[in-house]
Amino acid sequence: MFIEIHNPNLWWCGWASLAGLFLLGHNFWLIAKKQSRKIRLEANTGHNFPISGSAVKPERVADFLIISPEGSAPVTNFRVLGNSLVADIEPLNNQSFYAALELRPHPITLEAEKFAGYIADEDAFAFVAPRFIKDQTIAPQRESYAKFAKVFCDTDKLNEAFLLKVGHKLEIVPLTDFADLLVGGKLDVQVLFENAPVAGLRVSSGCEEANEGRYSAHTRTGEDGIATLSIKNHRHWFVQTHFIRPHREDAENFEWESFWASLTFRI
Repeated sequence: MFIEIHNPNLWWCGWASLAGLFLLGHNFWLIAKKQSRKIRLEANTGHNFPISGSAVKPERVADFLIISPEGSAPVTNFRVLGNSLVADIEPLNNQSFYAALELRPHPITLEAEKFAGYIADEDAFAFVAPRFIKDQTIAPQRESYAKFAKVFCDTDKLNEAFLLKVGHKLEIVPLTDFADLLVGGKLDVQVLFENAPVAGLRVSSGCEEANEGRYSAHTRTGEDGIATLSIKNHRHWFVQTHFIRPHREDAENFEWESFWASLTFRI
């Protein structure tokens, strides 16, 4: 079931007060723009889709790939330009494809109150209980977070590129062909973690020029990891999700590891 956000300013003020303006969950998107005979890829970080408030440092890039039905190829010519990390690529034989970017894990420590605010904002208390309990746990929380973003680049040549998996640890996979989407239609996506469906994750969506580019609606994945999103206009869309769990590999230095994934596309 969808939860639509009708008053984004009220939501924003409440969260900002709770978290002391700390915003771990800077949304991270990969944007594709046609420029003459090339496509410019922009890695953008911010809260107002698709605007970027700061550029990702190149050294944080773990993997940057183009994936099409013909195979994959690395993107190596990325650089910082203004508030974005950008790369210019050549279209792939008029094939639809994904561009996919993975950022290395990054550490952060939060006071318990701010950690609670961030978990509340992501509606993820079920994933941190019982190790963290709001208003009871008082120790600072140490977290390592990684981010994954991909963008679907469509062309006039029909194929099933939209079904391709790029292999990210946390990935949003569309199950509906973007070419079939109409205003008022539904987009099914499946959320995979380490290639297995994740149940109960909040999946958020929004689009350019709506709610100032912030989340417009939320839903949750079912047992099969599938969530259904409503498409309400022909615009530039994003889908985002977040998964947090106790750290599995470095529990001595971190209580938590979290993963952020986004998918962007145009209707």
